[in-house]
Formats: sequence, C-alpha cells, structure tokens
Amino acid sequence: MSTPFRPRTLAPLCLALVASCGGTEPIVATPPTPPAASAVASAAPAAAPKPPPVAAPAAAPVEDMPDVVFGPKTASDAPKKAPRLLVLSPMQDALLATAQARTTDVRVSLTGWETQKGGSHVHLILDNHPYKALFDLKDPVKLGDLLAPGEELSEGEHVLIAFPSRMNHESVKAEGALCVQRFWVGKRGKSAWKSHESPLLVFSRPKGAYNGDKADEVLVDWYLANVELGDKFQIRATLKGPGLDEVGRVISIKEWRPYMLANLRNGDYTISMELLEKSGQVVPSPFPAEFNATTRTIHIDHAASDAPPAAAPSPASSASPAPSPHAGHE
Repeated sequence: MSTPFRPRTLAPLCLALVASCGGTEPIVATPPTPPAASAVASAAPAAAPKPPPVAAPAAAPVEDMPDVVFGPKTASDAPKKAPRLLVLSPMQDALLATAQARTTDVRVSLTGWETQKGGSHVHLILDNHPYKALFDLKDPVKLGDLLAPGEELSEGEHVLIAFPSRMNHESVKAEGALCVQRFWVGKRGKSAWKSHESPLLVFSRPKGAYNGDKADEVLVDWYLANVELGDKFQIRATLKGPGLDEVGRVISIKEWRPYMLANLRNGDYTISMELLEKSGQVVPSPFPAEFNATTRTIHIDHAASDAPPAAAPSPASSASPAPSPHAGHE
C-alpha cells in the first residue's frame, strides 16, 4: 500500500523588532505594505492533490462448513458369550418405605462381562433419568444417586433398568443382558408393564457436555425390550441445533445399531427419540415415566478442554486422588 501524500508545513514569518540603544523613544517598526492579491495567489503553493482512495481489503472467503451428520455407526463386535445381568436390590416388585427409598442400595450381579474403572461398566437408569455408570459392582450406589439433585422418589411405581456397556458407552445388545426391575414406593398399585410384552425404548446416549476431541463424534445409543424394529415398529429421531434449520434433522431408524453425530457446531443441541407404531403414533410407555418419547439436551464446545477438573484437596491430606477418566461425563 502506498504512503499517503502529506503536504509540507510552511514556516511562519517572524518580524524582528530592533531597539535603538541611544534614543529615548522606542522605534516602532512599520509593517510592510501587503502585496497585491494577484501576487499572493501566484506565490502560494499549489493545492496538494488528494490521495487516491485506498481500496478495502477483500473479505476472506467463508468456507462452507460440512453438513451436520446423523447416521449409522459401525457396531462393536458382539461378545463371544452374552453377558447376563440381574438387579439384586431393590428386588422385583419390592415395596420400599417412602422415607427410606432414596437410601436403598442398588446392587447388581453380572456374569460374562468384566467391569473396570474407566473401562467396561454398567448403565443404571431410574425412571428414564440420564444413566449413571457403575464401574465397581462391589461399591453399590443409592437409588437417590440416580435422581436429579434434591429430587425425591414419589409414591407409586418405579423402574430400575440396567445393562452392560463398553468403555465407549456403547451398550451390549444381547439376550439376557438387559434387566428391567419394577418396584414400588409407599404403596403398590396397578401397572401397565408386562415383562415379555410391553414395547420399551430406553434412551442411553448422548448426555451432558462434549468438549474438545469428544465433540468430534458423539455416540447415539439406546436399548430395546419386546421390540423388533422394521415394518411394525420404528424410531423417529430428531436432532435440532446449530447448523440445522428449524425443522432439524429427522431420520427414521429401522435397525437396532449405534448411530453417531458428527460436524456439530459449538452450542446446545436437542435430540429426541420416539418409538412409533406402524400408524405413526408413539407407543404408550408401560411406566409412569415416559420412556418411549425422550428428549435430551447436550452441549458442544470444541475449544474447551475435555480433561476433568482437579479435585480439591481434602482437609486431612494435601494429596488429591486421581480423577476418573470419565468424571463429569460418564
């Protein structure tokens, strides 16, 4: 870019006054006769030309971002032997006192599937709340741990669902791997659940926040009971959020396999999964909690760190235990 022209500054004319050392009266300088206007005009420097306008730099082309992807994902290999999972507590159709329901231990028995911290585990879902990962079967959680903070177990029917999961949170889809355990709080009542008949869609992933590399590809996974997808039943999945129009991305799923989301922008997305009959109507949930039509909100931030925050040191020791690799996002 050329340097703009800067006109030179004219030095001011200084008029010197000379005083006579011998005289008593000051000598007043007579100002010169001003020159004629034509002379001034001819003596004045020519007006500086205006610098040419500087063209604004061309805007950098905005690259088209790739379309948001919502499609099938390659499934993990099936285990050689199907795992078998049972919920030992609370027992099937147990009646829990209202005051003790939150503190009731959740205990499971699992064969054919080894769990380990930060690796394979069990997903526990109470009344269609987002799941909690159980890594150590010898360290039971409480029913209250599976609820939202401050939430209580209401009187009536409840259901605890458990199934084994891989390290990447993909569920193990095998006969005998799913356990659906109904129990009651306060008093028993009438139930619509029929263990070998009632169609059930259990939402598993995604959930929570996805930061850094974990936001590049997001797993979509669920569990089915008494349902075979195809002509009679299908899942309508709807994704809404940045990079999508108002309607969002709507797909029809007729095969039980994991799906995935890719090319997500930063921000919040909602994903809804509905189990539909052939007529297009949502299959009624067999439990008070609405399982067969679930919506979750997730947050995407590619720039944020996916490392869990360091645990605050306890007063008794300055050393902090190493955080779980899944802390805050199990």
